[in-house]
Order: sequence, then structure tokens, then C-alpha cells
Amino acid sequence: MDPCGNETAWCGGSRDAKCNFALMRLHLVEIHDLASCPQSLRDALTDFLAFTVNVGGAYDPAGPLLRRAIERTKARRIVDLCSGAGGPWSRLAGQVGVPVLLTDLYPHRGGVRDMSFYPESVDARKVPEQLDGFRTIFTAFHHFRPVEARAILEDAVRHRQGIGVFEVARRAPLEMALIAFTWLGTLALAPFIRPWRWSRLLWTYLPPVLPLVGTVDGIVSCLRTYSLAELAGLVRGLDTYDWDFGNFRGPRSPLRGTYLIGVPKSALA
Repeated sequence: MDPCGNETAWCGGSRDAKCNFALMRLHLVEIHDLASCPQSLRDALTDFLAFTVNVGGAYDPAGPLLRRAIERTKARRIVDLCSGAGGPWSRLAGQVGVPVLLTDLYPHRGGVRDMSFYPESVDARKVPEQLDGFRTIFTAFHHFRPVEARAILEDAVRHRQGIGVFEVARRAPLEMALIAFTWLGTLALAPFIRPWRWSRLLWTYLPPVLPLVGTVDGIVSCLRTYSLAELAGLVRGLDTYDWDFGNFRGPRSPLRGTYLIGVPKSALA
């Protein structure tokens, strides 16, 4: 079926996917990507992002997809890249059948509750060889320009590691409006996010930096997200892998996301 639809499609890296999207991809700057962004603000942003995707079950469909891919590759663990505050793993960790190791270029201060967090900085474009395992990226692939995104995929292929990329939003006006509205929810929800941080409350209310920065970064994230056609273009030529891509939607989430999963062809034999 056409990869623009809701069904999944397998490709060997050489087939084109043709989709029409209303908005052109714009690689703008997200505030929390900047090295000058205070760590406490970055942690507050990733804390709220993890809270919302878990409450809404936005990534619940990723669990079965990952479990099947892990069974094919026989990976002994998942190495999650660009983890932030743990993303959806408080809901997904029990579904994938293997341990999950979180990593980030800017490791979350104090780690993540009940999750293993690699303490050193990890660049998703060049993962240390000792961090073997099925690689995942949630809500972060859009941070990388096409050359860098391709480098992430090539690094996984070079080391014969499976990889799964998941984004919860698309470049569509509805998604952008919903994400902006969601970030305004920090004004009501910040006191209930755990673990408790005074810094998060300060960034939320004195003044309301967190909802403002989150709204801007959320809209920019949508504009940077790769379409299915663009994902298909990124894997073109990586013919030693089979690539599965499609759309998903969580049971309580109004957002429709995209995914790309790659496994070595020998793993499917």
C-alpha cells in the first residue's frame, strides 16, 4: 500500500515513496537545542514531554512494532538515543522483552526514575561501539539535518544494529495547534510531574518561560519532522537492511505520528 496511508510498507531501500504534504520542511532552531540553554530548563522541557506522551499513550503502538523487530535481530537490549527524560519508556519498557538503556548528548541531570541512564554524552551519529543493541529514537530525529539523519542510519547499518525512529507529530496545522495547546497545560500540570523539581516550578510560573519555550519548540519540531517520503529518501541505497515505515496513532492521542524501522536483511531469514 502507498506509504502515505495508515498501513505499513516494506522497502529495500531502493523504492521511492511519493506523498504530498502541505508544509515544506524547515530546519529552524529549537531553543532547548542550544548549548546556551540552561540545563534546568532543558530538563523541565523533557520532563513535561515525557509526562504528556505517557499520559496520552501517544507511543503505545510502538511497543508491538519494536518487539517484532527485536525478535528478528535477537538484540539483547535497546539503546535509546536522545532520551531526554525517558520519553515513552515508562509505558513501553515492559512490552519490548529486553532491558532499555537511555542515552543522550546532554544526559538528564540526576538520571531518570527507575530507568538505566548511560552517564556519558552519546552522539546519535556515532554511537560508542560498546553500546551495542537495538537503537531507538523517540521525538528527536527531527533535530538532525538530512546529512546528520542519514549519518545516524548509516552508523546503525555499519555496526549491524537494528534501529527504530518514532515521531509523534507531523508537519500539519492540526498537529501544530494541538502541540501548542498542550504546552499551555504546563501551567496546570507542572506541580504533578514527578520527580519533583523546584526549578521546574520556577521556569513555569516565575515567569512562565516553560510554556512559552515549549510552545515555540513544539511548533518548530513539527516543521522539522520528516515525512514518510523523506524518510524513504534517507534510507535509499542502504540495501543491506529492510526498512519498514508507516503511520501510527496512540489510543488516547489526537496526534498521528510516523515511524521508520530498519533491520539487517539476514535477520529476517
